[in-house]
Amino acid sequence: MPFRDVAGHRGVTTRIARAVARDTFPPSVLLSGPEGVGKRLAAVAIAEAVNCLEPRTGDDDFAVDACGACAVCRRIGRGIFPDVVVEPPDSASGAITVDQVREVVGQAAFRPFEARRRIVVIDDADAMAPQAQNALLKTLEEPPESSQFILVAERPGLLLDTVRSRCPQLRFGLLTVPVIVDLLTSRHGIEPRLARASAASAGGSVGRALRSASGELAASRDLAIRLLESVASARDVPGRLEGAKAFTARSGSRRAPSADRAEVRRRLRLLATLLRDAEVAAAEADAPLANADLDDRVATLSKTYGGRRGLRAFRAVNEAIDALDRNVSPKTVADWVACRL
Repeated sequence: MPFRDVAGHRGVTTRIARAVARDTFPPSVLLSGPEGVGKRLAAVAIAEAVNCLEPRTGDDDFAVDACGACAVCRRIGRGIFPDVVVEPPDSASGAITVDQVREVVGQAAFRPFEARRRIVVIDDADAMAPQAQNALLKTLEEPPESSQFILVAERPGLLLDTVRSRCPQLRFGLLTVPVIVDLLTSRHGIEPRLARASAASAGGSVGRALRSASGELAASRDLAIRLLESVASARDVPGRLEGAKAFTARSGSRRAPSADRAEVRRRLRLLATLLRDAEVAAAEADAPLANADLDDRVATLSKTYGGRRGLRAFRAVNEAIDALDRNVSPKTVADWVACRL
Protein backbone atom coordinates (compact mmCIF):
# COMPACT_ATOMS: atom_id res chain seq x y z
CA MET A 1 0.00 0.00 0.00
CA PRO A 2 2.12 2.93 -1.23
CA PHE A 3 1.07 6.49 -0.35
CA ARG A 4 -0.31 6.96 -3.87
CA ASP A 5 -2.85 4.18 -3.23
CA VAL A 6 -4.23 5.68 0.02
CA ALA A 7 -7.40 7.30 -1.30
CA GLY A 8 -8.85 10.59 -0.17
CA HIS A 9 -6.09 11.92 2.12
CA ARG A 10 -3.59 13.40 -0.31
CA GLY A 11 -2.78 16.41 1.89
CA VAL A 12 -1.87 14.29 4.93
CA THR A 13 0.02 11.62 3.00
CA THR A 14 1.99 14.26 1.06
CA ARG A 15 3.19 15.80 4.33
CA ILE A 16 4.07 12.38 5.74
CA ALA A 17 6.06 11.46 2.61
CA ARG A 18 7.97 14.75 2.78
CA ALA A 19 8.93 14.08 6.41
CA VAL A 20 9.97 10.49 5.59
CA ALA A 21 12.15 11.73 2.72
CA ARG A 22 13.85 14.27 5.00
CA ASP A 23 14.19 11.72 7.81
CA THR A 24 12.25 14.08 10.09
CA PHE A 25 9.17 11.90 10.65
CA PRO A 26 8.54 11.72 14.43
CA PRO A 27 9.59 8.47 16.12
CA SER A 28 6.14 8.27 17.79
CA VAL A 29 3.01 9.49 16.01
CA LEU A 30 -0.77 9.22 16.37
CA LEU A 31 -3.00 8.76 13.30
CA SER A 32 -6.53 9.71 14.32
CA GLY A 33 -9.86 9.92 12.54
CA PRO A 34 -13.18 8.16 11.96
CA GLU A 35 -13.45 4.41 11.60
CA GLY A 36 -12.80 2.91 8.18
CA VAL A 37 -11.24 5.91 6.38
CA GLY A 38 -7.72 4.55 5.77
CA LYS A 39 -5.64 5.32 8.88
CA ARG A 40 -4.26 1.79 9.14
CA LEU A 41 -3.50 1.73 5.40
CA ALA A 42 -1.54 4.96 5.85
CA ALA A 43 0.44 3.32 8.67
CA VAL A 44 1.32 0.42 6.36
CA ALA A 45 2.28 2.92 3.64
CA ILE A 46 4.69 4.56 6.08
CA ALA A 47 6.24 1.18 6.89
CA GLU A 48 6.70 0.43 3.20
CA ALA A 49 8.13 3.87 2.35
CA VAL A 50 10.68 3.65 5.18
CA ASN A 51 11.84 0.14 4.30
CA CYS A 52 11.29 -0.20 0.52
CA LEU A 53 14.25 -1.63 -1.39
CA GLU A 54 13.55 0.51 -4.47
CA PRO A 55 11.76 3.68 -3.27
CA ARG A 56 10.33 6.11 -5.80
CA THR A 57 11.45 9.73 -5.54
CA GLY A 58 10.71 12.92 -7.42
CA ASP A 59 6.99 12.25 -7.81
CA ASP A 60 4.88 15.39 -8.22
CA ASP A 61 2.89 14.57 -5.06
CA PHE A 62 5.21 12.49 -2.91
CA ALA A 63 8.83 13.25 -2.07
CA VAL A 64 9.29 9.52 -1.52
CA ASP A 65 7.00 6.54 -1.97
CA ALA A 66 7.29 2.77 -1.80
CA CYS A 67 7.56 0.86 -5.06
CA GLY A 68 4.88 -1.56 -3.84
CA ALA A 69 6.52 -4.42 -5.74
CA CYS A 70 9.82 -5.33 -4.08
CA ALA A 71 10.12 -8.28 -1.70
CA VAL A 72 9.92 -6.06 1.39
CA CYS A 73 6.84 -4.14 0.19
CA ARG A 74 5.05 -7.35 -0.74
CA ARG A 75 5.73 -8.95 2.63
CA ILE A 76 4.70 -5.82 4.55
CA GLY A 77 1.48 -5.70 2.54
CA ARG A 78 0.77 -9.35 3.35
CA GLY A 79 1.53 -8.82 7.04
CA ILE A 80 4.44 -11.26 7.19
CA PHE A 81 7.46 -8.93 7.43
CA PRO A 82 9.20 -9.54 10.79
CA ASP A 83 10.15 -5.90 11.36
CA VAL A 84 6.63 -4.49 10.94
CA VAL A 85 4.41 -5.38 13.89
CA VAL A 86 0.70 -4.58 13.83
CA GLU A 87 -0.81 -5.06 17.27
CA PRO A 88 -4.64 -5.32 17.26
CA PRO A 89 -6.93 -5.64 20.30
CA ASP A 90 -7.06 -9.03 22.00
CA SER A 91 -9.98 -10.95 20.48
CA ALA A 92 -11.20 -12.24 23.83
CA SER A 93 -11.16 -9.01 25.81
CA GLY A 94 -11.61 -6.44 23.05
CA ALA A 95 -8.75 -4.43 24.58
CA ILE A 96 -5.01 -4.16 24.02
CA THR A 97 -3.54 -5.69 27.12
CA VAL A 98 -0.49 -4.70 29.11
CA ASP A 99 1.16 -8.02 28.16
CA GLN A 100 0.75 -7.21 24.45
CA VAL A 101 2.33 -3.80 24.95
CA ARG A 102 5.20 -5.19 26.98
CA GLU A 103 5.90 -7.74 24.24
CA VAL A 104 6.14 -5.16 21.45
CA VAL A 105 8.18 -2.81 23.65
CA GLY A 106 10.58 -5.68 24.28
CA GLN A 107 10.88 -6.38 20.55
CA ALA A 108 11.49 -2.70 19.80
CA ALA A 109 14.51 -2.66 22.09
CA PHE A 110 16.46 -4.87 19.64
CA ARG A 111 17.80 -3.95 16.25
CA PRO A 112 15.61 -4.90 13.27
CA PHE A 113 16.20 -8.28 11.65
CA GLU A 114 16.50 -6.97 8.09
CA ALA A 115 14.73 -3.62 7.81
CA ARG A 116 16.09 -0.10 8.08
CA ARG A 117 13.63 0.58 10.90
CA ARG A 118 11.27 -1.60 12.87
CA ILE A 119 7.71 -0.20 12.61
CA VAL A 120 5.30 -0.93 15.46
CA VAL A 121 1.68 -0.13 14.57
CA ILE A 122 -0.76 -0.23 17.48
CA ASP A 123 -4.12 -0.48 15.76
CA ASP A 124 -7.19 0.67 17.70
CA ALA A 125 -4.81 2.24 20.21
CA ASP A 126 -7.80 3.75 22.00
CA ALA A 127 -8.59 0.17 23.07
CA MET A 128 -5.45 0.07 25.22
CA ALA A 129 -6.19 -0.49 28.87
CA PRO A 130 -4.81 2.31 31.11
CA GLN A 131 -2.13 -0.03 32.47
CA ALA A 132 -1.08 -0.82 28.90
CA GLN A 133 -0.85 2.88 28.05
CA ASN A 134 1.31 3.49 31.11
CA ALA A 135 3.57 0.60 30.07
CA LEU A 136 4.11 2.35 26.74
CA LEU A 137 4.91 5.82 28.09
CA LYS A 138 8.66 5.52 28.57
CA THR A 139 9.13 3.98 25.12
CA LEU A 140 7.11 6.78 23.48
CA GLU A 141 9.20 9.36 25.31
CA GLU A 142 12.53 7.75 24.47
CA PRO A 143 11.91 5.36 21.56
CA PRO A 144 14.76 3.10 20.45
CA GLU A 145 16.76 4.68 17.63
CA SER A 146 15.90 1.94 15.14
CA SER A 147 12.15 1.72 15.91
CA GLN A 148 9.10 3.75 14.93
CA PHE A 149 5.79 3.70 16.86
CA ILE A 150 2.52 4.51 15.06
CA LEU A 151 -0.67 4.64 17.10
CA VAL A 152 -3.95 4.40 15.17
CA ALA A 153 -7.10 5.59 16.96
CA GLU A 154 -10.68 6.46 16.13
CA ARG A 155 -11.24 8.12 19.52
CA PRO A 156 -7.96 9.72 20.61
CA GLY A 157 -9.70 11.31 23.59
CA LEU A 158 -9.68 7.86 25.25
CA LEU A 159 -5.89 7.90 25.32
CA LEU A 160 -4.15 9.28 28.39
CA ASP A 161 -3.03 12.88 28.14
CA THR A 162 0.52 11.70 28.78
CA VAL A 163 0.32 9.39 25.73
CA ARG A 164 -1.14 12.05 23.44
CA SER A 165 1.46 14.61 24.51
CA ARG A 166 4.25 12.30 23.33
CA CYS A 167 2.74 11.65 19.89
CA PRO A 168 2.22 14.37 17.26
CA GLN A 169 -1.27 13.83 15.89
CA LEU A 170 -2.17 13.54 12.20
CA ARG A 171 -5.91 13.70 11.56
CA PHE A 172 -7.70 11.81 8.79
CA GLY A 173 -11.10 13.09 7.68
CA LEU A 174 -14.18 11.45 6.18
CA LEU A 175 -14.11 10.25 2.59
CA THR A 176 -16.44 11.71 -0.02
CA VAL A 177 -19.12 9.56 -1.65
CA PRO A 178 -17.40 9.62 -5.10
CA VAL A 179 -14.11 8.44 -3.55
CA ILE A 180 -15.88 5.58 -1.76
CA VAL A 181 -17.80 4.59 -4.90
CA ASP A 182 -14.54 4.49 -6.87
CA LEU A 183 -12.88 2.32 -4.20
CA LEU A 184 -15.80 -0.10 -4.08
CA THR A 185 -16.02 -0.51 -7.84
CA SER A 186 -12.35 -0.42 -8.85
CA ARG A 187 -10.72 -2.26 -5.95
CA HIS A 188 -13.48 -4.51 -4.68
CA GLY A 189 -15.43 -5.24 -7.85
CA ILE A 190 -18.77 -4.11 -6.45
CA GLU A 191 -21.55 -3.36 -8.93
CA PRO A 192 -21.96 0.44 -9.39
CA ARG A 193 -25.59 0.69 -8.20
CA LEU A 194 -24.85 -1.22 -4.99
CA ALA A 195 -21.63 0.78 -4.56
CA ARG A 196 -23.54 4.08 -4.76
CA ALA A 197 -26.17 2.94 -2.27
CA SER A 198 -23.53 1.64 0.15
CA ALA A 199 -21.36 4.77 -0.15
CA ALA A 200 -24.29 7.14 0.33
CA SER A 201 -25.19 5.51 3.64
CA ALA A 202 -21.64 4.98 4.94
CA GLY A 203 -21.13 8.38 6.54
CA GLY A 204 -17.72 8.89 4.92
CA SER A 205 -16.31 5.47 5.90
CA VAL A 206 -15.27 2.96 3.25
CA GLY A 207 -15.18 0.31 5.99
CA ARG A 208 -18.89 0.79 6.69
CA ALA A 209 -19.61 0.91 2.95
CA LEU A 210 -17.88 -2.45 2.46
CA ARG A 211 -19.89 -4.03 5.27
CA SER A 212 -23.09 -2.69 3.76
CA ALA A 213 -22.20 -3.90 0.29
CA SER A 214 -21.32 -7.35 1.65
CA GLY A 215 -24.92 -8.02 2.71
CA GLU A 216 -25.84 -5.77 5.62
CA LEU A 217 -27.34 -3.12 3.34
CA ALA A 218 -30.40 -4.86 1.95
CA ALA A 219 -32.11 -5.78 5.24
CA SER A 220 -31.32 -2.45 6.93
CA ARG A 221 -32.46 -0.44 3.93
CA ASP A 222 -35.70 -2.43 3.71
CA LEU A 223 -36.49 -1.50 7.32
CA ALA A 224 -35.72 2.16 6.57
CA ILE A 225 -38.02 2.37 3.56
CA ARG A 226 -40.74 0.43 5.37
CA LEU A 227 -40.63 3.01 8.17
CA LEU A 228 -41.09 5.84 5.67
CA GLU A 229 -43.95 4.02 3.98
CA SER A 230 -45.57 3.18 7.31
CA VAL A 231 -45.38 6.77 8.59
CA ALA A 232 -46.62 8.14 5.24
CA SER A 233 -49.80 6.06 5.56
CA ALA A 234 -50.27 6.42 9.34
CA ARG A 235 -53.31 8.41 10.48
CA ASP A 236 -52.21 9.07 14.06
CA VAL A 237 -49.30 8.90 16.50
CA PRO A 238 -49.93 5.25 17.54
CA GLY A 239 -49.73 4.32 13.87
CA ARG A 240 -46.36 6.04 13.54
CA LEU A 241 -45.03 4.36 16.69
CA GLU A 242 -46.14 0.99 15.33
CA GLY A 243 -43.89 1.59 12.34
CA ALA A 244 -40.97 2.39 14.63
CA LYS A 245 -41.16 -1.03 16.34
CA ALA A 246 -39.79 -2.95 13.38
CA PHE A 247 -37.14 -0.27 12.81
CA THR A 248 -35.45 -1.07 16.13
CA ALA A 249 -36.27 -4.78 16.31
CA ARG A 250 -33.28 -7.00 17.00
CA SER A 251 -32.53 -9.92 14.75
CA GLY A 252 -30.62 -13.09 15.49
CA SER A 253 -28.72 -13.69 18.71
CA ARG A 254 -28.53 -11.32 21.62
CA ARG A 255 -26.20 -8.42 20.93
CA ALA A 256 -24.39 -5.82 22.96
CA PRO A 257 -26.11 -2.42 23.34
CA SER A 258 -23.32 -0.83 21.30
CA ALA A 259 -24.10 -3.18 18.39
CA ASP A 260 -27.81 -2.27 18.55
CA ARG A 261 -26.89 1.42 18.57
CA ALA A 262 -24.60 0.96 15.56
CA GLU A 263 -27.33 -0.88 13.66
CA VAL A 264 -29.95 1.81 14.29
CA ARG A 265 -27.39 4.45 13.27
CA ARG A 266 -26.88 2.55 10.00
CA ARG A 267 -30.63 2.41 9.40
CA LEU A 268 -30.96 6.15 10.05
CA ARG A 269 -28.20 6.91 7.53
CA LEU A 270 -30.06 4.81 4.98
CA LEU A 271 -33.24 6.70 5.88
CA ALA A 272 -31.43 9.93 5.05
CA THR A 273 -30.36 8.64 1.62
CA LEU A 274 -33.95 7.60 0.85
CA LEU A 275 -35.26 11.04 1.81
CA ARG A 276 -32.63 12.66 -0.38
CA ASP A 277 -33.67 10.42 -3.28
CA ALA A 278 -37.33 11.25 -2.69
CA GLU A 279 -36.50 14.97 -2.95
CA VAL A 280 -34.54 14.38 -6.17
CA ALA A 281 -37.49 12.45 -7.64
CA ALA A 282 -40.02 15.08 -6.52
CA ALA A 283 -37.97 17.87 -8.10
CA GLU A 284 -37.36 15.79 -11.23
CA ALA A 285 -33.73 16.77 -10.87
CA ASP A 286 -31.05 15.45 -13.20
CA ALA A 287 -29.11 13.65 -10.47
CA PRO A 288 -28.44 9.95 -9.89
CA LEU A 289 -30.37 8.21 -7.11
CA ALA A 290 -28.32 6.59 -4.35
CA ASN A 291 -30.99 3.87 -4.24
CA ALA A 292 -31.57 3.56 -7.98
CA ASP A 293 -32.72 -0.06 -7.65
CA LEU A 294 -35.69 1.18 -5.58
CA ASP A 295 -36.75 3.87 -8.03
CA ASP A 296 -40.43 2.84 -8.08
CA ARG A 297 -40.78 2.94 -4.28
CA VAL A 298 -38.78 6.17 -4.13
CA ALA A 299 -41.11 7.73 -6.70
CA THR A 300 -44.09 6.84 -4.52
CA LEU A 301 -42.41 8.29 -1.43
CA SER A 302 -41.61 11.50 -3.30
CA LYS A 303 -45.33 12.36 -3.31
CA THR A 304 -45.20 12.51 0.50
CA TYR A 305 -41.63 13.57 1.21
CA GLY A 306 -40.93 16.05 -1.54
CA GLY A 307 -40.61 19.72 -0.58
CA ARG A 308 -40.81 21.07 2.98
CA ARG A 309 -41.87 17.84 4.68
CA GLY A 310 -38.88 16.05 3.19
CA LEU A 311 -36.50 18.76 4.40
CA ARG A 312 -37.98 18.63 7.91
CA ALA A 313 -37.71 14.84 7.91
CA PHE A 314 -34.09 15.00 6.74
CA ARG A 315 -33.21 17.38 9.59
CA ALA A 316 -35.01 15.11 12.05
CA VAL A 317 -32.96 12.11 10.95
CA ASN A 318 -29.70 14.02 11.47
CA GLU A 319 -30.87 15.10 14.93
CA ALA A 320 -31.72 11.48 15.69
CA ILE A 321 -28.20 10.36 14.75
CA ASP A 322 -26.77 13.06 17.04
CA ALA A 323 -29.04 11.80 19.85
CA LEU A 324 -27.73 8.25 19.38
CA ASP A 325 -24.19 9.59 19.65
CA ARG A 326 -25.20 11.14 22.99
CA ASN A 327 -26.29 7.67 24.19
CA VAL A 328 -30.06 8.21 23.94
CA SER A 329 -31.64 4.75 23.69
CA PRO A 330 -32.30 3.43 20.16
CA LYS A 331 -35.99 2.85 20.93
CA THR A 332 -36.47 6.42 22.15
CA VAL A 333 -34.69 7.75 19.08
CA ALA A 334 -36.76 5.62 16.71
CA ASP A 335 -40.06 6.65 18.33
CA TRP A 336 -39.05 10.30 18.21
CA VAL A 337 -37.98 10.26 14.57
CA ALA A 338 -41.15 8.37 13.54
CA CYS A 339 -43.21 11.20 15.04
CA ARG A 340 -41.15 13.81 13.20
CA LEU A 341 -41.09 12.26 9.72
